Amino acid sequence: MNLGQLLILKVNELRWNSSLERLLRRLQPGGVLIEAPLTDGTDAVRELLSKMAGAVTPVPFLALREEGGAMDPLGAFLPQMPSPRAVAGKGLAAVGRLGDLVGAAFELLGFNTNLAPLLDLAPPAPGAISETRVFSPDPQQMAKCGEAFLSGLERHDVRACGKHFPGLDGTQCSSASGPPLVSKSMAALWREDLVPYRALSPRLPLVLVSTAAYKAYDFDFLQSAGLSPRVVEGLLRVKLSYDGIAIDYGLETKAVRGTLTLEEAAVQALGAGCDMLLLEEAASAERMPAVLRAALESGKLPSSRVEQGLKRIHLAQQGLRPPSGPLPSKALDRLVREFTDFSGEFSPSGLTGG
Repeated sequence: MNLGQLLILKVNELRWNSSLERLLRRLQPGGVLIEAPLTDGTDAVRELLSKMAGAVTPVPFLALREEGGAMDPLGAFLPQMPSPRAVAGKGLAAVGRLGDLVGAAFELLGFNTNLAPLLDLAPPAPGAISETRVFSPDPQQMAKCGEAFLSGLERHDVRACGKHFPGLDGTQCSSASGPPLVSKSMAALWREDLVPYRALSPRLPLVLVSTAAYKAYDFDFLQSAGLSPRVVEGLLRVKLSYDGIAIDYGLETKAVRGTLTLEEAAVQALGAGCDMLLLEEAASAERMPAVLRAALESGKLPSSRVEQGLKRIHLAQQGLRPPSGPLPSKALDRLVREFTDFSGEFSPSGLTGG
């Protein structure tokens, strides 16, 4: 049982070296998230992803967060894309085109997973600029835009990840000692924030679980959604019948895990129904397999829960292929032209908002 598959490792440096290679070969993570700025050029990105994929078996999720607008890492070498809100204003065909362009860029570079779309009805940090990160504050329109964006990614066999389940709508309040709190009722969440997930859950390979606490589900003991069996197992798995991959993140932050240690929080998240843990630090990831193995042996973490998670991961990884050979220059030139034409339809404010 390869417990490293339950982990997504965040990589903050766009450089292949012996220490990263040893870490990947030793850990064998199920996914890698590139958070470093893509400043070294397209060939360097493709080569790095190829080496990462070669160090891990099976081919892992090679992920990037690409939403468009200001959240646009591809803007390092492609014309900057308009914000999701601006694209949605042009209609569903434009949203589908955005997903198609992102998918084409991912396919060309070697990424196979996008930690998007953002399905919140309002962004995690409300504000005049950041609000353009969401397609629409209307639940039904958000679901339609999410579906169009997914269709574009699917044309290039790119896995999508909806976030942040069960949704944020800007009503949360922050706490200095704990996670943000969402105080909406179950009924309000069901008819508003959960609408995109209810519509798209059969097509979403991955879902990123919110770090907020939801009073409607954990009123007696507030905790981050990823640690809550009522949210992940009860709501996501049972009520929405979701059988894709649920990812928990932020556990290295004390505000997210509360009074738990990182090790305790990791075990609780997997026990609550999450399948993968997105970890920010290599040191955390390195010690996690031993922690999970000990929890399995002691019975704190049911083996059935881990086996179920590994099955979901392996199913979603089927068909993933590593990038091979040099990046086709003609294909890149054509994609730059397509990005330029698409972005040219939007005003400068629509491009930079995000």
